[in-house]
Amino acid sequence: MNDIDPQSFRLSRAYLRQTTVYQPGKLARLTPLQTCLDSGSITPETALMVFSVGDHPIALPTLSLVYHHVVQDLLAGQPWMVSFCSVCNGGGAFSPVVDGRTLTFSERGFYDAMILLYDDQTGSYWDHLRGWCLHGTLRGQQLSRLSNLLHMTARQAVTAHPTIVLGETHLTPEQAAEGQEDDAWRREAQPEWSPRLTETLTFDDLRLPRLSVGLGIWTARGTSRYYPLTDLNAQDNAVLDTFDGRQVLVYVDRESGTPAAFYTTASRAHWERDALVLNTGELVRDGALFDRAGQLVAEAERPLQLFSRWFAFAAKYRGCSIYRAP
Repeated sequence: MNDIDPQSFRLSRAYLRQTTVYQPGKLARLTPLQTCLDSGSITPETALMVFSVGDHPIALPTLSLVYHHVVQDLLAGQPWMVSFCSVCNGGGAFSPVVDGRTLTFSERGFYDAMILLYDDQTGSYWDHLRGWCLHGTLRGQQLSRLSNLLHMTARQAVTAHPTIVLGETHLTPEQAAEGQEDDAWRREAQPEWSPRLTETLTFDDLRLPRLSVGLGIWTARGTSRYYPLTDLNAQDNAVLDTFDGRQVLVYVDRESGTPAAFYTTASRAHWERDALVLNTGELVRDGALFDRAGQLVAEAERPLQLFSRWFAFAAKYRGCSIYRAP
């Protein structure tokens, strides 16, 4: 696999903003997600982005990330930063600490049709999916990834992580309306593609249509594979596959319609209503893994994963293999 090399950044292809148009989100409060559900301030179907800071799970409203692109704060005294790009439908959860200094990030442009992050302290530009610094004084540095950034509904998030907290940001009515418009755009199968985005592309893998959606998984050893949503659909939305020597379950959740993956020892899986039953006696329900006794597997192991459009995963994990339905 040939990952993108930070030293190969082509400034002539980048669209760099001189100012921050969308200010990064600031948390107004942290509230137990179950409390928010009980009070009715959010619904079980509210779309969230879920990640962990150490042992502490946290969720952010997807709409907030779609509008702000970046949300940054502290949890249990540890700095964190989450990015999201509605064009590529991908994002990451990182530590913003570099060489002992906490950097402050915002969205400041596009490269390879994805947002570029910018840090206020050094004026450097960063890749928002891999955490590489591509241009500026910190070029070649890489942010430490905190965890996967997973698409979940509020019901799924509190099922998978009973102690999870919701980080709420404030959106004005105008900001919320713009965010909803952008969110509707990102959900389209073939959204209108701006010529300006095309001009920023340096790599375009033609093995799949550019705007295909699917789940990409990878390992720290350099193995990566992309599972197109259409191929998962063709396999009844559940695939058991061997990936880098391990068995992995890749499935499409029947409630949210988003793909996700777990490592497993199962060799067969079938749906029973909205639960995916494994021949190990385990089952996947509401975005969580349960053992044969019906107890939540709190430390269920997942591969590194990204639900994104093809062009983005292909650009960041060049030469990745592609799963195709038999």
